[in-house]
This record gives sequence, C-alpha cells and structure tokens, in this order.
Amino acid sequence: MTPLRFAVFGKNDLAASRCHALAACRETRIVRTVSHEDVSGLSDDDWQTLLDPAELDAVVFALQPTIATGATRRALQRGIHVLSELPGGETVEDIVNLREAERDSGAILKFGCGLRHHGNVRAAQTVIEENNYGRLLTARAVYGHAGPPNGQFANTSILKGHGIHMLDLLHLFCGPFETVKALSSGMAGGDENVFALLRTADGAIAELHSSSTSWRQTFRLELGFERGYVWLDGHLPGLEGYGPEMLIHARLSHNSRGEPDPNPDETVTEFDTHSSAEEELAEFLDAITGRAPLRRGNSHQAFDAINIAERICAACETWA
Repeated sequence: MTPLRFAVFGKNDLAASRCHALAACRETRIVRTVSHEDVSGLSDDDWQTLLDPAELDAVVFALQPTIATGATRRALQRGIHVLSELPGGETVEDIVNLREAERDSGAILKFGCGLRHHGNVRAAQTVIEENNYGRLLTARAVYGHAGPPNGQFANTSILKGHGIHMLDLLHLFCGPFETVKALSSGMAGGDENVFALLRTADGAIAELHSSSTSWRQTFRLELGFERGYVWLDGHLPGLEGYGPEMLIHARLSHNSRGEPDPNPDETVTEFDTHSSAEEELAEFLDAITGRAPLRRGNSHQAFDAINIAERICAACETWA
C-alpha cells in the first residue's frame, strides 16, 4: 500500500504527538509541516497551493478555532481528509457548515476528542457495560486548569478551550442534555470559572465546573448509578500536574437489614502509559480506507460538545 500523504498545520504538544504517530506509522508519511504563525498569514492562493489534492491525502489541523473552521472547509472542499482539534470552530454554525462540507465532499472529518481514547475512559465504558449498576443518577465533573488557555488558544474561553473536552465526555456517558442552567464569574461563560447544571431526558443530573483558577490542577468525573459508582481521575500524557490517571469503581453493598452500606469496597486501576495519538490515527486511517467507521471524534460528537457549550454560555446570561 502506498503511504497516505499528510500535512500538519500548527505547532503544539498535541500536534507533536500526532507527528510522532504519523512518523511511526507505515501507512503514512508527512510531506509538509506549517507553523501556526505561518498559517495566520496565508492568502487564498497560498491555501490553494498548500491544499493540493495532487500532493496531499489528509491534513492535521492544530489551529485556533478562528482559523480552523476556514482551513477545514477548504480542505474538505478539495477532497482532503481532515483531523482537527476540538472544538474546530467558534460556533455551532461553524460545525454545521463543516458537516455540510464533509457530506458534500465524501472526505473524512475527525475531531480530536482525545479523551475518548484515554485508558481510564475506555476502561470505564467496559466496566459500565459489564456491571449491572442500574440507571445513571448523577455526574460531577471538574476540569480545573491553572491559568487561562495560552499560545494559539489564548483568545478561547476556559469553557471552550478546556472544558469542552469534559463536555464531550459528559455526552459520552450521560447525554444528550435537555435542560441547562449556568453561572460564571463573568458573562456568557467567558471568564475564569463556569458552573453548569445539565439534565437529561431520563432525569440524570450532571454538574460541571470549568476553571482557570484551579491552582491544584484537577481532572475528575464522578458517575453515580443506582447500584454503584465509577470515577475517572487524572490524565496523561505530559499532564502530571493533574495526578495519575486512574479508574475507581465499586458496586453498592447492603447490610443485614437491606440498607445500603456507605463506602463499599473499591477497585482502583492506575494507567501509566498513553497511546491516544496512535489510536486516534489508527481510527482515522480505518475510516479513510473504509475499514471501519469513525466511533470517536466524529462531527456529530463535535456538534454536541460545542452546542452544549454555547447553551451554557447563553444560560450564564439569562439565569437569575
């Protein structure tokens, strides 16, 4: 098989990990890289030259949302497959337009919903599927970052810059959501702390705190079921400040009178390796070659994440 030709636009840690994955894969080769600074100054003619389907099969965009939307649309319109960072756009309308370009072109569009590839997330899905925990009742989520988004995401709110990845996980385990209420330390979810309450049609309630003033960096998702709980805590790679990546789960036990006992025996698993970039690339390649459909990071999932983020922002303005 002739290797698929890739270009990588933008430079950050995630882009670097994807470059390593591409370089190590026999099915791909990198034909060009373009820095974020260079991308911001590209003209229409420059884009036409760089996104030439005679030279490229696929691209990786590690770009701020203001640039990513147009770049992704251009690539799709030329039949080039795209892997773009989440959220991949600034608004729901951006994602709707990209979904339209994806449909019309027949090219594959994958978003970097990287947390779905993490070991504790995949293990949590298995635990929930294999154990009869009953109905989901609650979810408590905290994504606490020390300082606002920086670098190429400096103009992105904490909710869309970091919190949107937790919103994606909430959709994975809980969503979709019917009801949204929210408060923030500013307006429209654009300040340092956002608190959101979300409710599903089944009555499960989720709580999210997205923060840029969490000096003890925190990543935690607590799922409470009728007959047990599943907690995800910490994450890799290169984010040791959030603590080790762990999965904690327990099944409810009862005393002799049939009453629930607090603090049941837990199973704790720690994950010390991480290969999400390789798994993400493998799934992207499977979709490009027709071996399997996208299961993680498809455009519908990206739409759900940015849609609920915008609803939270709107609720911050209207809830008194």
